[in-house]
Amino acid sequence: MGICDDIKKRFIRLSRGQRKVAQFVIDNPNIIATHIASDVGKLIGVSESTVIRFCYAMELSGFCELQEKVKEDLMEKKESPIYDHPLLTKKHEHLVSEVMNRDITSILSTIQQVDEDKFEQAIKWMHEMKFLYVLGFRQSSPSANFLTSTLSSYRKHVKQIQHDVENIVQQISGMDDQSLLIVIALDTVLEDVLTITKLSKNKNAKVIAITSSNLSPIRDYADVIFTVGGHKHSSTEVITASHSLIHALIEGMVAQNKKQYTSFQKSNAQIESNFLFLDKAQNI
Repeated sequence: MGICDDIKKRFIRLSRGQRKVAQFVIDNPNIIATHIASDVGKLIGVSESTVIRFCYAMELSGFCELQEKVKEDLMEKKESPIYDHPLLTKKHEHLVSEVMNRDITSILSTIQQVDEDKFEQAIKWMHEMKFLYVLGFRQSSPSANFLTSTLSSYRKHVKQIQHDVENIVQQISGMDDQSLLIVIALDTVLEDVLTITKLSKNKNAKVIAITSSNLSPIRDYADVIFTVGGHKHSSTEVITASHSLIHALIEGMVAQNKKQYTSFQKSNAQIESNFLFLDKAQNI
């Protein structure tokens, strides 16, 4: 694991000033590798001591070790060979059916793992809770984005927790016992996700988790957990299964009061139509 991956794992635990340093290291590794700590601090807008404290927070001996780690990452990127995707270089007969059949297999595997009672509990909470929060970083981002956008078309008070900002704690400050956190945890880097989930539990929020492994540590914090795909399925196939499960959960939520959700959808569509009309009118 490179230093940038390690930083992303620990990001939530850093102080506000240290997060500025962390984001700068991720975005500007070449500058870190070629400048001294005091210059880096000036570029970021923090003190040199904040830069050094960031290094200590990352369990490094100091700025010199941070530079060495960054240089190692940069060298690995230069040396990594770029391979052509086999599907682009080799003619593959029946490709569509093969790929989609793998997706189907992943979805069927997910169906077998879904507990009906837990499913009913999940859609009940999705319907009844006043505030819905969605959490999913890195490989889980596509599923989190899909869940957030679809939920937002049916109901209000839906919020997706963002990773690349300094106010993650502030984003969940409004959580209470009327809140539901839906966690998408499909990748192996979970330290930041676990920290946010634990903070949410401390605020008495309910937690639904969607994961790709029965052994995922998110299990310790989830009230309801669903496992998607299987250990032999690729990450892409797992994401496909995740989207299918999300679709089923949302359909289940809507079935709790179809009239209410249909009415919200129509109101939303009318508002968007009015904005589009005003935008066109201003451009005439």
